[in-house]
Amino acid sequence: MITARPAKSGRAFSFPTTGVPMLGRQLVFFVTGVVISTCAAGAEFRIVGDFGDAIQEGEAVLTRSTAVLGSSTEVARVPIVDGRFVLAGDVTDDMGRVSLSARDPDGNAKGSVQFILEPGEIRIGYGSRVAGLTVDGGHYNQRVIDVWRNTEEYRNLLDDYGEVMAAKADLEEGPEKDALTEEAIRIYNQLNGIRRDALRAIAESDDDPLASLFAIEMGGLGGTAALNRLDQLQASADLPTTVDALRSRTETGIRMSETAKTIEVGVKVKDFSAVGLDGERYRLGNTLAENDVVLIEFWASWCGPCRAEVPTLKAALEQYDDRGFGIYAFSLDDNREDWEDASVEDGISWVNTCDFQAYDSPIPAQFGVLAIPMNVLVDTEGVILAKNVRGEGLLEKLAELLGA
Repeated sequence: MITARPAKSGRAFSFPTTGVPMLGRQLVFFVTGVVISTCAAGAEFRIVGDFGDAIQEGEAVLTRSTAVLGSSTEVARVPIVDGRFVLAGDVTDDMGRVSLSARDPDGNAKGSVQFILEPGEIRIGYGSRVAGLTVDGGHYNQRVIDVWRNTEEYRNLLDDYGEVMAAKADLEEGPEKDALTEEAIRIYNQLNGIRRDALRAIAESDDDPLASLFAIEMGGLGGTAALNRLDQLQASADLPTTVDALRSRTETGIRMSETAKTIEVGVKVKDFSAVGLDGERYRLGNTLAENDVVLIEFWASWCGPCRAEVPTLKAALEQYDDRGFGIYAFSLDDNREDWEDASVEDGISWVNTCDFQAYDSPIPAQFGVLAIPMNVLVDTEGVILAKNVRGEGLLEKLAELLGA
């Protein structure tokens, strides 16, 4: 337990430390007037949130990526009261990218934003339903975020995107809505292009090693290009400790990218086993032996598109279960409670396993899983029949293989 006390004299409180790692050192947090722990020295950061009427009550959760690809650790969790929160502490040698998400009292996500945790005041606001959460303040946030976000081109495109999404929301399914969806995707890709090009330029620039590092963390470079640039930066400057986790994630991504190239239709997958919610070990080979066609589904509790696919998977099982169709799911969660809660909430009835190693697990690694949702459809021998079949596409493929 961490014993906390108000900043001024008054009643004492206790907060559990479970699930709140200290990132290799102790932090000083001041949360809405309450001091939590007092130890390490460093330059102070102060995150001030004001969501106005958009998010009146709930929690603000600060997380950062670990060395495990696709995994994050919680840094702090503070209450949102009357649309506002304050979180402050010391940052020393672990400056780098973090993510802050806002949740309502029921735990529903209301938006998130990535930024650089650095000394000084950082202000979090609510832009709009399309823009989501916004961030202002901090030298390096200006260098790697404001440089593209505040351009006229980006702002105009964001306005266009909002108009298209608003028009699309009021339409029934049909050609007009399909056309607006395509337009929204086009604009979204343009927005990402502006962001990516600006970050790449900063990552490759020689004027500030820290700015280059943070731009890589924000997605400016990936793969071997990112590793080569990190080598150059580490040879010329003393970088924050967060560079080690970034390097580890990048190396994992490169290995999995190479593996992904070998997972094609006609290739036979290797057998594996993992533990289910009931503690029993489930082998893929057994599921294959019991069915003619099996969907190997990679998902996680935090993956919205994965969970949105659950109704389709239920419909597929209902229609094709007695014709030889089965599902073997593997979760990339790194927390049992998150995995279990999502599984129960979604009513998952098929084989559902996890080893809590996220992207560092050898199971997604052997399938070259770079992002989720991802799946492969295999026959009873484990030979791949199709990849990434979803929605109506899955039902159509099953009708082709097992009969309508």
